[in-house]
Amino acid sequence: MKSNYIKRIVTVALACGVSLAARAQVGSGWAQYFPGMHVQKVGNVSYSSSGGTETFSINGSDSSSEQRCEERVEDDFSSGTRQFEGFVKVTSLGGSGISLKQTFQANNGAFLMVAIKSGSSGTLYDVHSGTTLATGVIGVSVRVNTVTDCGANKSYEYINGSLKNTISGGTAPFYNKYGTYRLGSGSGPIKAQWSGIRFWQGGSISGGGGGGTTVSFEAENLAVADSGTGHSTQTDANSSNGAWVSLDAENAGSWIEFTTGTVQAGTYSISMMWKGNNNRGISDFFVDGTQLGGTVDQYSSAQTYPTTTFGTRTFSSSGTHKIRMHVVGKNSSSSSYVLSADKFTFTAQ
Repeated sequence: MKSNYIKRIVTVALACGVSLAARAQVGSGWAQYFPGMHVQKVGNVSYSSSGGTETFSINGSDSSSEQRCEERVEDDFSSGTRQFEGFVKVTSLGGSGISLKQTFQANNGAFLMVAIKSGSSGTLYDVHSGTTLATGVIGVSVRVNTVTDCGANKSYEYINGSLKNTISGGTAPFYNKYGTYRLGSGSGPIKAQWSGIRFWQGGSISGGGGGGTTVSFEAENLAVADSGTGHSTQTDANSSNGAWVSLDAENAGSWIEFTTGTVQAGTYSISMMWKGNNNRGISDFFVDGTQLGGTVDQYSSAQTYPTTTFGTRTFSSSGTHKIRMHVVGKNSSSSSYVLSADKFTFTAQ
């Protein structure tokens, strides 16, 4: 089983141009490992694997008997830290209440469960707390990272690099599972594709020697103010979490300001993912009233989704922060002054 899994990882890595030594998406100090795994199928389900993508389906709407199509990862652990990463795309959902990722207690059943339910074009949520993790996910590839820290007795759920939920407790040993599994109140049908599956151990969700904890914030989920020109949330399957925020500016001088969630004390490299297009302006970038980096020309003749790193900032205490962008002009080829913001990332140094 283990050799088949390694072959799948190599296929995905080569197809995506990713080194097998690639750094984990969350935190630092991680070492990649390659556990075996096997598919568990119960009920009216089906499984296939092709080109580095695994497809898990629950084919009927049975709401009373067990319906399970999952990879059971053979990575049972009782100490240290472990991280799972994978990209999931739910291509169809005719039911609701289906688990996609589990951190399982070998002796006590499911502990951490990332599931999907109908509504809001597909909603990812944590089963036990009910916390919403993401919306608008049907047909969108979503990066899922889960971290279990046995020493701290905590587990963490990240969506597209953003910490969405923290869970305390659980009883070791644990192991990972992913695929599709009908919850007690759920039903199919569903088809979900998983790809880019990777595992790490021995690391931390914190960054490096500068302290702090790497964290990302989706622009559409933050409190927003503007200079009066107006702003709007735009849906786009190619954007992080399927949406981005537009400052609907018509001239230079307009601004938009986001208030982040809590960032731990430490030193961070600060970056922003944004959407380029042919009606974009040129923006500066301020953090807590002080400019960081230079200006960014968001004009592009076609739609693009780049990430710009503006610089490094040290915070002496934990707290929220203000990110403000001013329209300082526009490219001569641009038709307007619109600015975009998709996701802000504070990477611990």
